[in-house]
Amino acid sequence: MCGIIAIQGKKTPELKDETIAKMLSCLSRRGPDDQGFNRHSETVIGQTRLSIVDLVRGHQPMPDNTLPISIVFNGEIYGYQELRSDLEKKGHRFTTNSDTETILKAYAEYGKECVKYLDGMFAFAIYDERTKELFIARDRFGKKPFYYADVDGTFIAASEMKSIFSTSLIKGKIDPCALDDYLRLMYIPPYRTIYSNIHTLLPAHAGIVKDGKVSTWRYWDLEKKKIDVTYEEAKETIKRLFDEAVRKRMIADVEIGTLLSGRFDSTLVTLYSQNHSKKPIKTFSVGYEDGKSELPFALEAAQKIGTDHHSLAVTANLAHELEEIIEYADEPIGDNSAFPQHLISKLASSKVKVALTGDGADELFMGYGSYQKHWHTPRWKISRWFSDPWRTQQREITIFSKQERKILLKDSVLCDREFEKTAVSDLKDPIHKINAFDLKMYLPGQLLTKIDRTSMMHSLEARSPFLDTKLAEYVYNLPTKFKVTRTKSKVILKDILAETFPESFVYRRKQGFGAPVESWLLDPRMRAMTNDLLDNDSNMYDYIDKREVLIVKEKFYAGDKKNAHKLWILLTLALWFRTHQR
Repeated sequence: MCGIIAIQGKKTPELKDETIAKMLSCLSRRGPDDQGFNRHSETVIGQTRLSIVDLVRGHQPMPDNTLPISIVFNGEIYGYQELRSDLEKKGHRFTTNSDTETILKAYAEYGKECVKYLDGMFAFAIYDERTKELFIARDRFGKKPFYYADVDGTFIAASEMKSIFSTSLIKGKIDPCALDDYLRLMYIPPYRTIYSNIHTLLPAHAGIVKDGKVSTWRYWDLEKKKIDVTYEEAKETIKRLFDEAVRKRMIADVEIGTLLSGRFDSTLVTLYSQNHSKKPIKTFSVGYEDGKSELPFALEAAQKIGTDHHSLAVTANLAHELEEIIEYADEPIGDNSAFPQHLISKLASSKVKVALTGDGADELFMGYGSYQKHWHTPRWKISRWFSDPWRTQQREITIFSKQERKILLKDSVLCDREFEKTAVSDLKDPIHKINAFDLKMYLPGQLLTKIDRTSMMHSLEARSPFLDTKLAEYVYNLPTKFKVTRTKSKVILKDILAETFPESFVYRRKQGFGAPVESWLLDPRMRAMTNDLLDNDSNMYDYIDKREVLIVKEKFYAGDKKNAHKLWILLTLALWFRTHQR
């Protein structure tokens, strides 16, 4: 895994080497092993590297050995050996064993269409000397970040916003709509950033930068296609596709482990990963001392599979750890599970450089409670007299209601949410709408952002087999009843695991990676932090009404536990403002 930068435009020659080096140093946790940059007239590309494949010859920026093109790349291309073989048959000659060079050769062969041949997690920029253009692209689900800004006609991009800001050419302008979204959803949607003048390349999008100006397009989407298949046939196909997805993600020149929560998804990942390893793989788990813990289930899974297991009971100073997470993250993080994710990444990074995760299973296999709650609603009930499951779900995931946000925010804003409407516009079934929202909004906006930040702050590469392209396209189009019923979620996935694990393990009640927020907020050190952040002056209060914030705080500490998550969101937002908006 790596951090990348790309600059093009009239201001580029003004940027001294020291400034470029500073931009790269901001990304050092993403790539502590190596770094470098190249200048090409009005273009600069650079990279910091976490060495995973071809440790010796994978230095970047990497030039092509025949054409005047070069690349900086963050991520991993899975199954690149097969693509490389195809390209060799077409006459291309390679000088390294890295997946980076495979992207270069794919671009040389297919041009802008090369992204359609890439399966993995990636964000990259290719400079083409022939056209004086930058070709940029981001993976299908948005696992790897790519931020950019237009500074007086100059395109400046990086894996993290802090790198862009380090040039001192731009200061972030808070986007009121991003604040509204954060209070609404607990995260900032994947089509926005917290700043109105910093943009993000959307998942499954590519673009061309010419003379400092960028134009982008979508190159892939999940599409509904009818599949005529029996349940048993689907189960066998999923097993085959999943096994292949895990196999491809077990390829590296360093040791690989798994993050084993003890839940079904990570247990299945660990089971299949061990099948592709000659020695016990290392597995990692964390649990709460003051809340529900799945550490016993993780240990049971590890023992049955035969892994080298490492676990940690959360006893850390939450206030200190929370500050560390927020300080590293460029944007507010309201997801309370970021804390255990940070700790398990820290634990894993002490033993391995790469870890496989179960992320994406809930979104693909309909694992959330909202699916069970709404799947059976008859069509005839969806009318003016009965609630539409889609609209009901949207209300249920809203933290602060529209009316509450209107009171909280000092400036009323009319926000463009066309992306969200478009994501579900072609779908008639409410369950399909909920699923599309989870895959195109929640997954990239909340889950994958959290995973990327908490793993990269510890120089750990996290890989997600469930988000394999072929597997995702297949599962997305399976009949809903294969995935969820009134009483069971992730039906077909659990039935696959039940072929190896006892029913008491597989079909137990889901706990998730959520945190005991109420008890955390009552911890003396957290309460002191909360009072310090919310009672005193804060840049947050330039945008949010302090009186209304304090009402939320007072209600919670008076015993109204319904305000726990609302208070948590306000606390993390205030901490972000203190850390990033001085």
